[in-house]
Amino acid sequence: MGQRTKGELRTRSGCRKCRERRVKCPEQRPICGHCKRLGFTCRYEIKLSWQDVVLFESHDRISQQLPEDLLVSIQSWMFLNTAQADFNPDSLFKDSPDHPLMQAVDLDLECQSDALAPYPQYLSPFRLGEAESYLWSYFDQFMTPQIVIDPGFNPYRHIVLKMAACSREGPLFQCVLAAAANQLQSTGRNEYKSVMWLHRAKALRLLRTQIAELASAETDGAGSRTSKDQVIASTIMLTFFEISKDCSDSWTVHSDFARSFLSSRLRDVGRMSAEQESLLYFGVTYFVSHDILAATGGTLVEAAEMVSEMCKSTNNPTILGITGCTKDLLILISEITQMSLLIGKSNKNQLPPAVQRRRDNVERLLHQLRQDIPGEFGSFISEFAMVAEVKRLTTILYLYSRIDGAGPHEPHIIRITSQILSLLPKISLRTHTGLWPLFIVATLGVRPECDEDRKFLLGRLTELYHTRQLANVNKARLIVEDVWRLRDLRPEDSQGWNILEGRRHGAISLA
Repeated sequence: MGQRTKGELRTRSGCRKCRERRVKCPEQRPICGHCKRLGFTCRYEIKLSWQDVVLFESHDRISQQLPEDLLVSIQSWMFLNTAQADFNPDSLFKDSPDHPLMQAVDLDLECQSDALAPYPQYLSPFRLGEAESYLWSYFDQFMTPQIVIDPGFNPYRHIVLKMAACSREGPLFQCVLAAAANQLQSTGRNEYKSVMWLHRAKALRLLRTQIAELASAETDGAGSRTSKDQVIASTIMLTFFEISKDCSDSWTVHSDFARSFLSSRLRDVGRMSAEQESLLYFGVTYFVSHDILAATGGTLVEAAEMVSEMCKSTNNPTILGITGCTKDLLILISEITQMSLLIGKSNKNQLPPAVQRRRDNVERLLHQLRQDIPGEFGSFISEFAMVAEVKRLTTILYLYSRIDGAGPHEPHIIRITSQILSLLPKISLRTHTGLWPLFIVATLGVRPECDEDRKFLLGRLTELYHTRQLANVNKARLIVEDVWRLRDLRPEDSQGWNILEGRRHGAISLA
């Protein structure tokens, strides 16, 4: 037997993924640093090499271009008699004979759909090629847990993936694959770049087709309702894609369309199933929160009245679960923005009486606001409470800066900034819910001489970016640095919120 080399000994104890990639494994347990950073499944096990080779389907050219280590398994991925409950986190008894999934084995495999449901109770079997199955699994297992605060409330998994699984021919399925490919490409997996654009192009084409069919009334009844739900969910995911990809102004195009589409859809609430209402409230919350918070960044003017009415129409638990604050707070943020548009460039020391009364009322409501967290959020109540309080304080800072024109050196701005900075380290960076407070306190609250505060905020933005490489986080950092340079060079011309107005970086998503 030949003597083993030092290199062979060095890699024997590493995880399977690091050995396949031929890199030195840091060997942390249960997941090593490389796998955690790149989103791989980390296993410390022996991989058996079989003589048989993977046989790709001739039409699946994409999968042929992927390296072997990206393939999930030799077999194609398949759903068999999958029920809606299988997407829920509390579905723990799938192997029980009494479980609905097991009882469904002898049922007809055709979709058994509720006439009002956006997706059927059971799904027909379908196959995914190796490339598609990897992207689907990556979105499901790696991306969805990092999007929400509470894993038990995850509309991306419990609503979006269920709808996408039901209709592989629709645009939503392509949107999910495009989002996953984009995430992989952003982590340095450049082999996914062409795959990403391919699925995005398919999604756009299919979405345009469905919108055209709805506009020309070619579909009606349950089919029409299902198409509308596909349009809502697909628009959410396309906006998600654009914000994650480069956060260019293109995401606002989807947002403008969704605002009018959802506004008309809200009139059908009384005729919807519970599942359709859940999707609608998710869509309204998603786009309303993006519109309201983006308008605080200086380059986007929200459709104020429509946004406020839509925000009032949705339920509070959905908004709280997605944004980490109540709808009352979102409405107050929108009210501040609306007041600023009435003021314009006028002297903020002498507000019109009507605006002054509105401003004083908003300040009073902010100081009195109680954001009670329902018990349904369980072990995450304390985290929700922390996020909600930070966002309330940030809204007060936004009010003083945008309406009153207060700069970082004002005593009340210093006090509020100090309170926010004391709470920010306690907020988890698992999700992007902390981006808006980080952005507002960095641009409107921190004084130029506070180097330690600046260093802390830049560090938090960098850590937040590394969680999922979101383009809007990177853009937020660029704007923050731009504002700081201006304050350092011309402090006399950079008081209050006006320093953010008309920044060169374009519209930014802060939700």
